[in-house]
Amino acid sequence: MSPPCSVHFPPRTHSPGLDDPRRRSCHTRIMHSRLSLGLSLLSLAFSLSACGGTEDQGGSALTKPSFAYPLDDVLRLHHVQAKATHNSFHVANPDLSGPEYAVDHAPLDVQLAEQGVRSVELDLRYDEALGDYKVAHVPFLDEGSTCATFQECLGVMKRWSDAHPAHLPFTILLDLKDLAPSADTIEASFGTLHEVILGVWPQKRIVTPDEVQGDHATLGEAVKTEGWPTLGKLRGRVIFTMYNLNDGFGTAYSRGGTSLAGRLAFTRTVPTDPHAAWTLYDDPTVTKVLIDEAAAANMLVRTRAEIDLDAALAGETALRDAALASAAHFITTDYPAPIDGSTYHVDIKGGTPARCNPVTAPAECTSEAIEDPAFMKP
Repeated sequence: MSPPCSVHFPPRTHSPGLDDPRRRSCHTRIMHSRLSLGLSLLSLAFSLSACGGTEDQGGSALTKPSFAYPLDDVLRLHHVQAKATHNSFHVANPDLSGPEYAVDHAPLDVQLAEQGVRSVELDLRYDEALGDYKVAHVPFLDEGSTCATFQECLGVMKRWSDAHPAHLPFTILLDLKDLAPSADTIEASFGTLHEVILGVWPQKRIVTPDEVQGDHATLGEAVKTEGWPTLGKLRGRVIFTMYNLNDGFGTAYSRGGTSLAGRLAFTRTVPTDPHAAWTLYDDPTVTKVLIDEAAAANMLVRTRAEIDLDAALAGETALRDAALASAAHFITTDYPAPIDGSTYHVDIKGGTPARCNPVTAPAECTSEAIEDPAFMKP
C-alpha cells in the first residue's frame, strides 16, 4: 500500500520537485481525486438540469418540477376564467356591524392553494416611517389584515409561487388609497411603489406592459391583434393591475392615458385607449355590453359576483350567475369558500381551479390545460 500523502519527507537541500517517487505518487493520487470530484459534480448538475431542476425563478434557488402542458403554445390568458377576491386581505371585525366588516378571508397563500383564487386585491396606504405601504380597509376603523404591509403580502404570494411554478399567472389589483401627490412628486411615489414590488418579485417574474406590447406601436394594438401572451410564457409569474382611474394616480401612471412604457402595472382602460389591456366592470348585468366589447378586443376583464352582500348571503345569485356566464376573466367575490350561516359562495364549475372562458376560449381548451392539479403538488 502506498503511504498516505500526508507523509513527511526528510528535508531537502535543494528545491522540492517531483523527482522523488513517493512525491510523484502522491501528486498523481491528488490529481485523480480532484478530477473524480469534478466529474461527480458535473454529473450531478447535468442530472438536475435534465429533470428540470435548479432553474432560478428569481430571488431564490428552486428545484423546479417537470411539467408539460399540451396547449401552452395555443391558449392565451384571455381564454381563461378564474376566481378573484375583493379586499383579499380582510379579516372580520366583530366590533362593527354590516356584512362587509364580517368578511373573514383566509391568508393569501391559502386562497391561492385551497380556494382556487387567481386574482387578489390590496388596499395600500403609504407609511413613510415604514418605507412601505400598510394594507388595510379603513384606517383606525377597520384595519384587520392577514398581512400588515405590502411587502409582507407580496412575500406570502411569492413563496407560494416559488413552490408551484406550474401555476396560471395570477393578478394583484392595487388600490392606492392615499391622496395623489402633486405633479412634481408623483413620479417619485411611483418609483417607491416599484421599489417595494421589485424588492420581493424580480422583474422577470412580472408580466409588464412593455412585454405584452412587444414590437407593436401601442399596448392596445398588441392586445387587440395578438392577444395576451400564451400561458407557456406566463406560468409562475404575476401581473399587477391598478384600480385607480381618474383620481390622479391612474391618470399620471398612464401618462394621461397614452402609455405604460416602463411601468410594472396595467391600468383601467376602454378598448379605444392606446394602452388598453385590462379593465373592470362591477355589475355584469348592467355592463354586459361593455364586458363583451372589452373581451372582444382581447382585454382582461374583472367583474363582481356580488355587490349587495346581504342579498347574496340571503341566497340571491343572479349577479353571480351572470358573472360566471359572461366573458369576464376574473370573477370577484367576498366569499371564495363556504361560510357558516349561508349557502352562498362562488365556485368556478369545472375549474381546476380556473376554467375555459365560456365566451372567448377556443374549442380545444380544457381546464386541465389551463392549470393541472397534478403539476401543482409541492
